[in-house]
Amino acid sequence: MTDDSGAAPDPFPAEVAVLVLSGELDYDRGAELSERVDAALASRPPVLAVDLSAVSFADSFALRVLVLANRRMRAEGGLFMLVGPLNVAVARLLEATATDRYFSLASDLTAAARTAAAALRPPATGTGSA
Repeated sequence: MTDDSGAAPDPFPAEVAVLVLSGELDYDRGAELSERVDAALASRPPVLAVDLSAVSFADSFALRVLVLANRRMRAEGGLFMLVGPLNVAVARLLEATATDRYFSLASDLTAAARTAAAALRPPATGTGSA
């Protein structure tokens, strides 16, 4: 796993935390993955983008960590995003468990940055006259 986490790189808004993961995310590396995700969540970012583009394999333990992080972000009103492009093995795991419909998925960092910017934009208010 790489150590790139924390402040968002360009083209992300500054409020976005980006966690870059790589290699195999399996039970043997589960404690490290949990610690990295917990550290990224500790600052309570409004958006957490988890870059999985360099992940070659993920198992059910890794999926559990990501599901719990997503749940925690949603409970706090934040957006948790998985960013690709996803390796075939990772995409299959998400499809087989139907979590591809549970997570907010971005095809690449550019798409993730657009989604993050939209999520951070204040909602429009109806101030027009009738």
